[in-house]
Amino acid sequence: MKNNTTAEPGLALEKTTIEARSYDYIPETERHGTVRSQFQLWFMVNATLITLYTGAVGPAMGLSLAWSLVAITAGTFAGTLFQAFHGAQGPHMGLPQMIQSRVQFGSAGVLLPIAAATVAPFGFALFFIQTGAHAIMDVSGLDQAAFIQFALTAAAAAIAIVGYRLVMKVETLAAYAIVINFGLLTIAAFVMLPWDGMLAKGAFVATPFVAQFGASAIYQLAIAPIVSDYTRYLPSKTRGAAVSAAVFFGTVSSALWFEAFGATLITAFPDADVVSSLWHLGDSAGFGLGAITMILAAATCLITAAVTAYSGTIAFLSGLEAFRRIEPTAALRAWSIGIGMTFVLIGSLSMSEDTLGSFGAFLSILGYLLIPWTAVNLTDYYFVRRGQYSITDIMRPDGGIYGRWGWIGIISYLAGFMAMIPFFSSALYTGPIAAAIGGADISFVVGLLVSSLLYYKLAQRLDLAAELDLVRKAPLNTLD
Repeated sequence: MKNNTTAEPGLALEKTTIEARSYDYIPETERHGTVRSQFQLWFMVNATLITLYTGAVGPAMGLSLAWSLVAITAGTFAGTLFQAFHGAQGPHMGLPQMIQSRVQFGSAGVLLPIAAATVAPFGFALFFIQTGAHAIMDVSGLDQAAFIQFALTAAAAAIAIVGYRLVMKVETLAAYAIVINFGLLTIAAFVMLPWDGMLAKGAFVATPFVAQFGASAIYQLAIAPIVSDYTRYLPSKTRGAAVSAAVFFGTVSSALWFEAFGATLITAFPDADVVSSLWHLGDSAGFGLGAITMILAAATCLITAAVTAYSGTIAFLSGLEAFRRIEPTAALRAWSIGIGMTFVLIGSLSMSEDTLGSFGAFLSILGYLLIPWTAVNLTDYYFVRRGQYSITDIMRPDGGIYGRWGWIGIISYLAGFMAMIPFFSSALYTGPIAAAIGGADISFVVGLLVSSLLYYKLAQRLDLAAELDLVRKAPLNTLD
């Protein structure tokens, strides 16, 4: 990468304990971290109570435990594959995920996916705060939901405000505790649960199978807009394949483990909430394992809420910067995170007690909005421009050589979204084709195919040779 670390407009920042960088480029002199640290981070992103709920979708609809595990595995691999490919973009470009999309959508046109990418992380934070509060109330017996949610939200906001280095440190420490804790719970599950009866429950039913496959896939695809926010700090010489592998295996290992645990719990205790069932299993094992589990679960929910709040703010600020140049500062990040987490707290306090149903609807909406974006972004990076970009032009509010409106990207996004509508199957709307096939939702497959193929076809009209000449002349670019 051509790396000019002299004073570029908007790139020189004061050195403070609290991170000031948000949507801007990370120069080589500030790069640090290892591929191993990325594995730990993405393992922990899925090592939460919310992941248990994701694995409970199929069994809650009558799908057998065995077939639920097949659907979880297939869906997780499918969704994580796309998520992991975004990981290689971070060290190569030195930019957070969503501002990269100015190349495909233009500096103004990118506001369409940025809106979804801002809501998604803060939406996840909302569910993390709510489930973390439930865990604390279960173990403590306190009936102080509002106070506990306020405390968790404030703590998560504080971690996010301090920034990347603190997030990585607390995630690393939590990873060891979670592996030990859930390792003991897994042993308890194998020893104590009635496996013969559990495996005999349910059957293969197409609609719940597809629903579980879709939930597991979309759960990982929904994380895609935040991946480069964290991998961008790795040195640019870090191999892209190694970064993608770390993201993939870190994500898959915890997602499969926790989703399988969720499927197991709802099969064993169909009339109980998944979190309560987890606590009950730990208590039955003795040694205070139930209480320890709830305390650690609340801590991981808090930490992961900080991870998502960090990225939600980056997406939001990158959207604002499309209208006028904004100088990144620690104060700006702090205010943005504070405002965002205030809305998270309000939403958490207002949300119904049906966490599983609410989270399922949230995942569906996220998938519908983000799948066309990930198709366009990855197609451009790997098959059209092949990672050859001008960072200087991406950072310009007017889009530079990429313009304010990237109609090829916008048209491909909208076409993919429109093609998905007949295949939608959610609590809010079921499309005619989804209804005809029993309510199975395969819209994400349609969206990926339509948006990626259309973008690739339309991109043949671009004069990439002329554009590449301009990229070479840019002070900051991704060329060797």
